[in-house]
Amino acid sequence: MRKNDNVIWFLPTVLIFVILLMIKFCTPRLNDKFIVEPIKRENLELFIDTQGKAEAKDFVTIGLNIQLGVDKVYFKEGDRVSKGDVIIRFSEYKEKELDNKLNDRREALAVKQSQLRYLIEQEKQKVDVSEQMQQLRGEVEALQTEATELLQEKQLVQRVVFSPVDGYIVKINVLEGGVTDTSTPVLILAKSYDLKITSDPVKSEKLKYINIGNEARMQSMNIKNSKDDKNENSNTFNATLYKINNTGVDNLKTLEFLTNSFQNIALNEKLNIRLYYQKRENVLTVPLTAIVKKNSKAGIKCYIYFIDKDNKVTEQEVQIGINNGEKIEIYGNEIKEGQEIIVNPNEKLQNNIIVQRRSLADERREKERRLSKLEKDDKKKKEEIEEIEREIIRLKKEK
Repeated sequence: MRKNDNVIWFLPTVLIFVILLMIKFCTPRLNDKFIVEPIKRENLELFIDTQGKAEAKDFVTIGLNIQLGVDKVYFKEGDRVSKGDVIIRFSEYKEKELDNKLNDRREALAVKQSQLRYLIEQEKQKVDVSEQMQQLRGEVEALQTEATELLQEKQLVQRVVFSPVDGYIVKINVLEGGVTDTSTPVLILAKSYDLKITSDPVKSEKLKYINIGNEARMQSMNIKNSKDDKNENSNTFNATLYKINNTGVDNLKTLEFLTNSFQNIALNEKLNIRLYYQKRENVLTVPLTAIVKKNSKAGIKCYIYFIDKDNKVTEQEVQIGINNGEKIEIYGNEIKEGQEIIVNPNEKLQNNIIVQRRSLADERREKERRLSKLEKDDKKKKEEIEEIEREIIRLKKEK
């Protein structure tokens, strides 16, 4: 009797174990791999994305009142320059030409003045030289006028054009080997603090909630795409929307922004612009792709898929708030920060199914490993080809 009692007590334990095994091995499984991320609590900002470029607001013009030959141009349009930088160097030809002309006029003037003094002495001796004296005085006066004009012209000659301000080159109206035009400024500059960012045309419906004073984040398209850049944050800066312009085309407007921190951005450089217009603070967010919408009798409902440490999936209905095209606000019962959810659900997902996790870090490491191997193989093959080419050259020389 006591033995039968022990068996009776042991049977429930065995039964529970069998049930657990059945649950483990009978739970549906899916071989698809899914990206997993935790639910985050953060500030959610709404924005529109567009592009634009840095432009000048006001200009500094530099012109010349004399034609000069251009020897060297050290910068190009759009470059940033510092006060005192030499931008254009002119040739010595004009200065030498004026010096030669001035010396010729001075020598001729000295001769004419000597002749005039001689005639004055002749006149004192009662010789009639009045006609010659009148002619010489006219020639002396003409030579003096020419010499004065040449001297004034020489003072206009300059060997270089310096930048008078810290700023950007808007326009250079000279070419190396050419000459300047007195009717056109040789150089147009924009002060570094007299710049603005102008956006590409934006559809009016996108600007429904945009107001003057909204903040924007700018990033250089050139620097962002550079492989040598290691710090993206150093290539971005903040700006403030200060003007919305009509373009003359229905439903299109341009935006103008001001900033105090252009850093190394060049004039006319293309920029990515993210303009923020609404902010929700301290809300639970998930990637927009994590939300699955389903039709029901009550209308469209939204779901996310939780995943536990055993990779078992649980479907959970959620309420959604605002989204910025990347993240979306969620709320509902039993939803907490840090819970893991599937970011890229598909139609195969269902409640109580076991799936596999997709590790982006592992994929990135595998990609780097494969790239490293391919680069090594490529280098080895190049060395083999070079060795073959050297051998071919050696054999040809031995013929």
